Amino acid sequence: MIKALLIAPYPGLVEIAKNLQIPNYMQLDIQTANLEQGVEIARNAERQGYEIIISRGGTATMIQDEVSLPVVHIDITGYDMLRVFTLISGLQKKVALVGFANISRGAATLCNILELNVKMITIQSRSEVKHHLQELKQEGYSVIIGDVVTVQEAKQLGLRGVLITSGKEALMDAFEETKRLHHLANKIRYQTKYLSDMFAALPIPAVIIDESKQIVDYNNVFQVHPRYKEILHTKQLNNIIRKVLSSGADCWSEIKGENQVFMTQAYKVNEEDSLVGILVHAEVEKPEYVHLKVTSHPSPLPIIGDSEQSKSLTNNMPTYASTNHSIYIYGEIGTGKKTLAKIIHFERFGSHVPIIEVAGSLNHAELNSLKKLVRTIKQATLLLRDADKMSKSEQSSLLKIVSNKSIDVQVISVSNASIEKLVKKGAFSQKLYDQLTDHTIHMIPLRERKRDIPAFINYFLAEFHTDSGYEAIGMKEDAMELLMQLEWELNVAQLKKVCRELSLMTTGYYIEAKHVEKLIQNKGIGDFSIPIEGTLMEMEQRVIKRVLEEENNNQSNAAKRLGISRTTLWRKLHNEG
Repeated sequence: MIKALLIAPYPGLVEIAKNLQIPNYMQLDIQTANLEQGVEIARNAERQGYEIIISRGGTATMIQDEVSLPVVHIDITGYDMLRVFTLISGLQKKVALVGFANISRGAATLCNILELNVKMITIQSRSEVKHHLQELKQEGYSVIIGDVVTVQEAKQLGLRGVLITSGKEALMDAFEETKRLHHLANKIRYQTKYLSDMFAALPIPAVIIDESKQIVDYNNVFQVHPRYKEILHTKQLNNIIRKVLSSGADCWSEIKGENQVFMTQAYKVNEEDSLVGILVHAEVEKPEYVHLKVTSHPSPLPIIGDSEQSKSLTNNMPTYASTNHSIYIYGEIGTGKKTLAKIIHFERFGSHVPIIEVAGSLNHAELNSLKKLVRTIKQATLLLRDADKMSKSEQSSLLKIVSNKSIDVQVISVSNASIEKLVKKGAFSQKLYDQLTDHTIHMIPLRERKRDIPAFINYFLAEFHTDSGYEAIGMKEDAMELLMQLEWELNVAQLKKVCRELSLMTTGYYIEAKHVEKLIQNKGIGDFSIPIEGTLMEMEQRVIKRVLEEENNNQSNAAKRLGISRTTLWRKLHNEG
């Protein structure tokens, strides 16, 4: 039995592998990681008794250079190239492919056969990618095909990246190659011990990493509880490492994991190897809902669609991105207000400047934290969500904060309704309204810009195919026409949810009209009224769940809308009266 580890550079490859029949000669484990993270996992794999590693592209190459285990490369087959060209065949955009010769040669042949107008660029090393993408952007190209590195770089430049995924055929070939390599090579695994037995026996979690976040060693407590490894995958850790190595001083930080907040102390271990030690002194559960958070490396997103509003947003983006005045975005739930705010942020600052996000009402401690953040951070976007839900005293505090901010702190507010109506009723501060609404953008409901629906559907299907390994790569025209007839009361958010459900329903490459008809029949797309049936308690539960959904599961805001306390809301959610 071969003990093998598949290190998948993207989530969709994991899903394909899970759905395959694994050969009986192999025990296969799967992890998702790309490039340096993949190397880190591969190093640990040597300790854990794996005999062979399977990976793809640049990740496989980097792992091969760093570990003694045999590495099987997952090739890109003709089927894989055909799938990705089918995904982009309907785009009316300038498309380019950037990749190594093993990708570009076969792709050029397929493009000639299929008569596709795709520009081919062959690279010799990953360091060339960014330069080529910058030139392509200047030439008007907006869609880039490539491997994981190329797609990530494209997104950083605001381009749409389409990943060349590996299908089940390529994975089955890799399994056969695994069997062959296992018989040819049985390399000796080794482990280097850096820390003493005293370090291993420390009663608190401890890990030593290098400047690339690769694990050098960890103690017994850290090893026994996998949740501590969350720390190593946070973007926040990069800044901590740089700070410790440059200053030599200890650094105390709160590092936020998926479910926990870790209180950590980082220190320099030695000068020669640039090693950093991390001690976890305490951990607490994350609060149920975070009203104030900082996003350190926001990802760029595209403006999607062919409607007049989409064209107008694209044309006016240079103005929005260059203004020092506040921007107010309002519209119905699910129209893409927050997405637009992130696009404006990226166009102005790029990905290295943080977004300070405020969601609804803030308590006294959160307001003080916000005041410190705005005063401390030199460049940022202050994103205010649902400021109309703030009390008068909170509005007064917020007014002082935005009035005294730096010129390089861009204020963008988003809300489901126009604050102007609240100002007229005296429910919202006129002075704060004046501060927040220098530029106003109304996001039109999807039912009034249905020309955008096909573009959104194509974007979502490509996203699901890459991230989740869904088979569907397109939608038949009659199925698209059915969706175009619906009202989409919850707008783009509802359309995305429906596209995901349709992708799960089909076992082929294309969603057909029968799938849409079945979903409409079973779930009633477009009909989101709350049915008057069942007991009073059952109807009450439906109302509560609907309000929670509209408030993004913020129980404080939901309770406020329902006119009850959070304690009462909790009891009703748990059927306690």
